[in-house]
Amino acid sequence: MSTSVGVPAHAPRLRVRQWPGALALSLACALALAGCGANKVERERSVFERPLAALADSGQVEAMRVVADIEVLRANGLFSDSLANSLTMMPASVYIQLDDQGRLARTGKGADLITLVEYTAAEPMLLKEKVVTGVQVAELRRMALDNIAAAAEMATSFRARQSGAPN
Repeated sequence: MSTSVGVPAHAPRLRVRQWPGALALSLACALALAGCGANKVERERSVFERPLAALADSGQVEAMRVVADIEVLRANGLFSDSLANSLTMMPASVYIQLDDQGRLARTGKGADLITLVEYTAAEPMLLKEKVVTGVQVAELRRMALDNIAAAAEMATSFRARQSGAPN
């Protein structure tokens, strides 16, 4: 029995008829391995584990909106510089997330930021109408430094007391 150079005599050889089957099996394995990775939504969700500021700098529009809300709250005196900076260093997923269909939504702190921005726009009118006192405003601002969710809840209750305020 003759052998090819470098191939032992007892090694099985593929016959020409076996090549299409072996090729199809190889292709099927490659496709299966490619399909085992994360789906598109899961891959996009992983982007939101990056710091909010980095995601905003990369051009992600909703992340830029969240950073803008933080800057508005800093400019209005609700947040200190250090708090605003630390908030932008948190993972973006704290503020925005993708649902199962791949749509962006504000969640948790992101929704609280919207509430506080809306409150700061209404605050002068709330004071003018005597819906809130200066002491209550000061308490909300102090609370915003420690507990954003509680401050947003307080802001919601203040706005609910306003005459003709949407709920």
